[in-house]
Amino acid sequence: MKVSALWKPVLAGCLAAIELPALFSAEAPTASSAVTITLGTRHGHATPERHGFSHTGGGVTDVAQPTADSLVITQTGVAVAGAHPCKDSSAALDFDLTQEFEVTFEKPEIKKAKISLEARVIGLLRSECKGGSAEVSPAHAVILKEDKEIAALTVQPHSVGGGENLSINDHEGPKSGTLTAGTYTLSQTFHIGAAYPRTIRPAKAASSEFAPDPALDPLWISAWEPFHGASKKDFGFQLTVKISPE
Repeated sequence: MKVSALWKPVLAGCLAAIELPALFSAEAPTASSAVTITLGTRHGHATPERHGFSHTGGGVTDVAQPTADSLVITQTGVAVAGAHPCKDSSAALDFDLTQEFEVTFEKPEIKKAKISLEARVIGLLRSECKGGSAEVSPAHAVILKEDKEIAALTVQPHSVGGGENLSINDHEGPKSGTLTAGTYTLSQTFHIGAAYPRTIRPAKAASSEFAPDPALDPLWISAWEPFHGASKKDFGFQLTVKISPE
């Protein structure tokens, strides 16, 4: 079909109007982070304590840096105590992490930055009606500059006994503070435990489960498991640290 010379300028303007929005909607190149975290010396430990008929599993501290300006620290473990006719039983896992890191600013106009802490604790507590108990202590994290506290958070504790069972999915934060370029220390602690007094009566075990499978051997779980089929892939104490220009 022929287009008259009169309509050609009009059609050209319409085509330009269609193409221009596409140019402006194109994704801009991803800029590098204005604030960078560089990991330094790390001391991370998980200490098991067992007595009597008991079991511990997991005991992992994972430190990941998904982006230049963030950290994700995950601590996972299991503690189980069962009935024993001759002695009391107990099991515990105590986590502690000290991670040094350096904060640098990539642009001279940045003088300060905001650090944000966010945490979650996910897991299961099981007890037994004749004496077994289980607990998870306060999960705590703090950022320090020498002896000065920059930011901190604590996730509340929980405990069960007398046949109680508890599924936990707690979240805390964000908690924030202000910092400058320099070297800082992250301190993080976490505790789980289970206990059972001496008894001659057979009974299911008490457990504190805060780790993905297979940290807890299925032999320790009763046939009447109250949390059968629960997804455990996200179990544990996880802290997310994020730094952004202020």
